Amino acid sequence: MDDWNEPQLVLAIHRAGSLTGAAKALGIDHSTAFRRLNAVEARLGVRLFERLPGGSYEATAAGERMAAAAERMEDETLALDRDIVGRDRRLTGRLRVTSSETLAYRELTRHLAAFRKQHPGIVVELAIDNRVLSLSRREADIALRPIRPKEGDLWPQARRCRLGRLRRQGLRRSR
Repeated sequence: MDDWNEPQLVLAIHRAGSLTGAAKALGIDHSTAFRRLNAVEARLGVRLFERLPGGSYEATAAGERMAAAAERMEDETLALDRDIVGRDRRLTGRLRVTSSETLAYRELTRHLAAFRKQHPGIVVELAIDNRVLSLSRREADIALRPIRPKEGDLWPQARRCRLGRLRRQGLRRSR
């Protein structure tokens, strides 16, 4: 097969049981599907479908064989797509987190370990420092502090992510 459209057409006709249904599934006109099927059968020198009364199409042995091969091709294509797309969506890069000593040792380290297991492509840099680093100057990506931030434009974001909410989302104090 030089053209994936040929086995794809045969598979669509096989699944739909009609040329009209196959054309709809492929998003083409009935006449286009008809011409393509005739061209494939002429090129191969074999009938792939028996035309039945009422517009039904029933696969011949050759049509069954081609539909089965097309289904395997489709499965492989879909699996490849899932694999490639899945890789592209994996998170990668550097994440710099700053926290006070108290929060880091009591709460954060085990959660960061679990995060790293889930997202191995992310390199987490934990800066344990009681001084406040600036998010606006990109000294850190995330700052966890038990105090209100001094940078006014960051307060609404910090407020939405305050420790109480983090606890509700799974960050619990160790006992």
